[in-house]
Amino acid sequence: MTTQQQQQQRNNTTDSNTQTTILQPGGGILVIPFIRSVIMCLFLLTSTAFIAGIARVHMAILAFLAGCLLLSISFFMSEYDKVVNSDGRSGSATVTTTATAATGQRDKTD
Repeated sequence: MTTQQQQQQRNNTTDSNTQTTILQPGGGILVIPFIRSVIMCLFLLTSTAFIAGIARVHMAILAFLAGCLLLSISFFMSEYDKVVNSDGRSGSATVTTTATAATGQRDKTD
């Protein structure tokens, strides 16, 4: 094999690993920075079109929606980081809930 073929094979393996990682459960978190940058471009584009006077009402609404989407993604990421960085107290409740759901029995709360 030539050096060029080896390099191409490494690139294909890297692409495959990236796709596999993204498609695994929870892998969607990896694409959030890309999504955030695309929505930021949408916000800048619609804001610029609004300022330029192109379809003002439509661009104002789209810019507002893009801004709200950016805020919601930021909120989601901050809450996700809180859960990931928690000290494990909420993790035990999840295990208990899962075990209860698996057995099909309900705990009495009386």
